[in-house]
Amino acid sequence: MNEFLKKTLYYSLIPLGLALLICITGDMAILFAGMMLLFVVGGYFLAGLIMILTGREQTGKALLLSCGIILLVGLSTCGIILSNLKLGGMH
Repeated sequence: MNEFLKKTLYYSLIPLGLALLICITGDMAILFAGMMLLFVVGGYFLAGLIMILTGREQTGKALLLSCGIILLVGLSTCGIILSNLKLGGMH
């Protein structure tokens, strides 16, 4: 397995795994997991751009690809789960 694929898998699967573990604990934890993934995506995007500009292209590309994977998989899953929850006080 090449280094780019390893970095991409590490950078995308660790936050998704943590979000999954957080989602197991309860209804309000899903909101926290969604917010955590939003901050991770923003951080990965900025860090990836900075790394590409400073010459570390492989790590920067891995971070940007991981950002897209987390957006596609993690936030869409949190959104589907949240749309089916009946949270008190939120109409």
